Amino acid sequence: MQVVIIGAGIVGLHAARVAREGGHDVWVLEKERFLGEHTSGRNTGVIHAGIFYKPGSLKEKTCIEGNRLTYEWLGRLKVPHVACGKWVVPIPSGLGQEGDLEPFFEKISRLPIPTPLLKSADEVKREEPRLRKTQALFIPSTGVMDAASYLNHLSSYLEGRGVQIILDCQVTGQDHGALKTTKGDIHYDIAINCAGLFSDKIAHMFGITGYEIRPCRGDYYLLQGEFLRHPVYHLPPPQGQGLGVHLTPTLDHQTLIGPNAFFIEEKEDYHHHTDDMTPFREAVGNDLPTVAHPRLAKAYSGNRPKLFFKGEPCDDFTIIQKDDSIHFLGIESPGLTAAPALAQYITGIKNKRC
Repeated sequence: MQVVIIGAGIVGLHAARVAREGGHDVWVLEKERFLGEHTSGRNTGVIHAGIFYKPGSLKEKTCIEGNRLTYEWLGRLKVPHVACGKWVVPIPSGLGQEGDLEPFFEKISRLPIPTPLLKSADEVKREEPRLRKTQALFIPSTGVMDAASYLNHLSSYLEGRGVQIILDCQVTGQDHGALKTTKGDIHYDIAINCAGLFSDKIAHMFGITGYEIRPCRGDYYLLQGEFLRHPVYHLPPPQGQGLGVHLTPTLDHQTLIGPNAFFIEEKEDYHHHTDDMTPFREAVGNDLPTVAHPRLAKAYSGNRPKLFFKGEPCDDFTIIQKDDSIHFLGIESPGLTAAPALAQYITGIKNKRC
């Protein structure tokens, strides 16, 4: 059976792996000339633990399982990464309701993840001297990876096992078991839509309507110098507006600040829109108070594929099967971590069809 996957981001590549392990002929079609031009290559590179998502959601389940699988694959492929853990700290006073760490700690302590630790302000200060003095949660299963290296190593692994990865090949339509592409018709027995920001467009080609991807921009700045041993996230606000700007130590010993979040019109617009550096400077000033006059440099931007259905936002990953096609929609964060677990879903769906 020939399985054709649309999109060579991290979800598409892991779907290709699962299909190939099932003994199928596998083709992966990528519209760009290089891997990682969109969501999979434009993110923080954090290996998430699965603590911030709605209980029982697909995001929570696949992130927790994907965390374990991601570390296995990073090790197997020799991708640069570090299992450093992360801090979750209260929102700084003056920026809104600080929140209490203990209820959140009790909630995540029930999850099937390596045990979170609630540490006193003195313990945190000893382990992270630059961080403001505060009680914090330590989440040991969080890490940081080189996402671009992950994509390249995994694609090479797949090609070595007979997967055909076709770059610069855009899908323009489909008709009766054939994908219309800029490189001619490609026939499929099963088509798998992993097109990220463009997954709604592909779904529409297969008659799946009502879904829309809206790009949500996130900009990043670099703070020159290594100031942290672990990423720093804030306690999620009770209103659930997102996690805000956070601080992440990079593998090359700098500190990444971001992302912010705002909707834009064009899915492929990566112009660095944020000229107002105030939120980024405030993030440094609030959490790293000993860093005087931080020097920030523009890093890069990424667009999250926010999914809407009939105009209403969807707060979870969505997987749809229709006839001989499978569609992964709205795979935003924590998709980089969840990818190897998400890919397992094609096994059950495929077997039902066969």
